[in-house]
Amino acid sequence: MPGGRPPVDPFKRFLSKVKPVESGCHEWQAGLGRGGYGKFMDEKHRTLQAHRAAYQFFKGSIPEGMCVMHACDNRLCVNPAHLSLGTLADNIADMDMKNRRGTKSRLTRAQAIEVKSLVESGISQQKIANMFGVDQTTVSRVKLGKTTLFKE
Repeated sequence: MPGGRPPVDPFKRFLSKVKPVESGCHEWQAGLGRGGYGKFMDEKHRTLQAHRAAYQFFKGSIPEGMCVMHACDNRLCVNPAHLSLGTLADNIADMDMKNRRGTKSRLTRAQAIEVKSLVESGISQQKIANMFGVDQTTVSRVKLGKTTLFKE
């Protein structure tokens, strides 16, 4: 008789890691990967983003190169009613329409000059980011001169 645990149905294991919340989202309660998306290990020991696993469990396969987009903009959500397929261009357009793409700066040129001055004065990039309501990555890109996107 082989040792170890008996196999658990991947779908049941997936559902055990999900909690419905008032917003209508079904939020992932287990491990998170880069970018704050849930991560789930399938029966072949591949790590998938939880929302992509949810799409596959409830709606079917994901064609190569397609994104699984969130209507709710909640990275933890795995509610299949909130998920749809789209191209990368669709996903980027959706992010831009909702003003939530990290590379689309919310700084004016004048603010960027102020950010650069604050960085040079020794204030931490995270503190500056909090002051301006942007990501630390935006502050870093301003410091390094790698951003040309400014709001008018």
